[in-house]
Amino acid sequence: MPTLSKQYIATLKNAAKKLTGSKRRAFEAQVTIDYYDAKAYLAEQAIGWDRKTIALGLNELRTGII
Repeated sequence: MPTLSKQYIATLKNAAKKLTGSKRRAFEAQVTIDYYDAKAYLAEQAIGWDRKTIALGLNELRTGII
């Protein structure tokens, strides 16, 4: 698991706050894929996003069904 700087995490949180619904879930899921090997629990621990929301976003990206 990469250690992201506090500033980078703050930027990710800020970006996610500006999105809503499926766009937000897709963003959080993509960050999780890129930095946390698609493991929602790691992103939850590191960034503080809701694990269930990330899991839903991952599923939506995988299936294409929103």
